[in-house]
Amino acid sequence: MAAIHAPVNVYITVIVIKCCQMSCTSEAFAIVAYGFKHVMYNTMIKGLCKFGNNDTPIALLRLMNERGCKHDVMTHNTVIDSLCKEKMVDDALKLFNEMILHKGILPCKNAHELFNDMQVHNQIPPDACTYKIVLEGLCNNHQVDEALYLFCLMGENKLDLDIVVYNILIDGASKCGKPDIAKALFCDLSVQGLHCNVWTYNVMVNGFCREGLVREAKELFLKMEERGCPPDCVTYNVLLQGLLKNGQHDTIEMLLEKMDEQSFMVDASTLSVLLDHISSRSLNVSVLKLIGKLVLNEGKEAPCIKSI
Repeated sequence: MAAIHAPVNVYITVIVIKCCQMSCTSEAFAIVAYGFKHVMYNTMIKGLCKFGNNDTPIALLRLMNERGCKHDVMTHNTVIDSLCKEKMVDDALKLFNEMILHKGILPCKNAHELFNDMQVHNQIPPDACTYKIVLEGLCNNHQVDEALYLFCLMGENKLDLDIVVYNILIDGASKCGKPDIAKALFCDLSVQGLHCNVWTYNVMVNGFCREGLVREAKELFLKMEERGCPPDCVTYNVLLQGLLKNGQHDTIEMLLEKMDEQSFMVDASTLSVLLDHISSRSLNVSVLKLIGKLVLNEGKEAPCIKSI
């Protein structure tokens, strides 16, 4: 508010925050335009992104540049995350590259050239969180090759390649019909000293089933317990659906019995597939009694099953 000689005090701050919370972002933007500092710009950007307004936050970043108000990596992360969620991946990548050079869209370069440019221009280096946001956005939009390129950049920059990064890439490769890449990343985990979590196994089991590799899916399922990562409710549901869709019925009843022993439930999509196979007589009608124990009732809580 320096432009009109008005102090940026707690009252003005509260007004801007309330405007954002009430979706009155135009009014909040008008106040900020008079001369807020770093913290208030971040508040505005978060509020705008929350309501899916992605053009104005980018304009605010430009305004911060013009006024010499330095924005940090968290500011960029907020906008990039919002862009990816809205499937505006090209815009997210453009902003990602601007973090490095502030020159718009960066031509494709190898890792060494890219990070040399980062050092020369001394701009905001993206952190591990930024990379994860962009990786997930690329994978969700079937741009796995670009995601793998960024993955290599992370390694070159000695950023933390944790299990979350690998899970994002394994999941993306599996969904894009690239099982060989998914398996290579999965095998690389032990080399890097990383331990698979249940989400990693669930993604791999699902990927194997999707490609018709039922034997590999069953083998990995059995190894989970041996490796100290027992299957959860999601694992059982994923494997059941994979077996049924690939016409493998010999172990269905055994899996259902194990689910009953551990008080797991079948989710709606698994139940639908089971009933379809019973009606087509691919499965014996006798399993209906067992299935009845595994559906939601008053004595059980619905499991939190994340889509794979």
